[in-house]
Amino acid sequence: MVQEIQELCEVIRTIGEPRDADVGGCASEKKVFTVEFGKLFDHYVAISNKLVGILLRARKQKLVDFEGEMLWQGKDDHSVITLLH
Repeated sequence: MVQEIQELCEVIRTIGEPRDADVGGCASEKKVFTVEFGKLFDHYVAISNKLVGILLRARKQKLVDFEGEMLWQGKDDHSVITLLH
């Protein structure tokens, strides 16, 4: 399980775009990586069909963040996933 989350974070780091972190409404020197769910899903589907479950576990561990309780292929393709660490 931990290995899957680490692999997910590495995929986001690889295909995501670096952004300045927004800390308390202010830009920070810290960088985060963001990727839209659709792009992540398309890339990750070849690795695992359990992407959403892994994303939920990673969010619980405060490694990633995204809006909403659940992500659905098609409906949430433009939702932004942010790698926090």
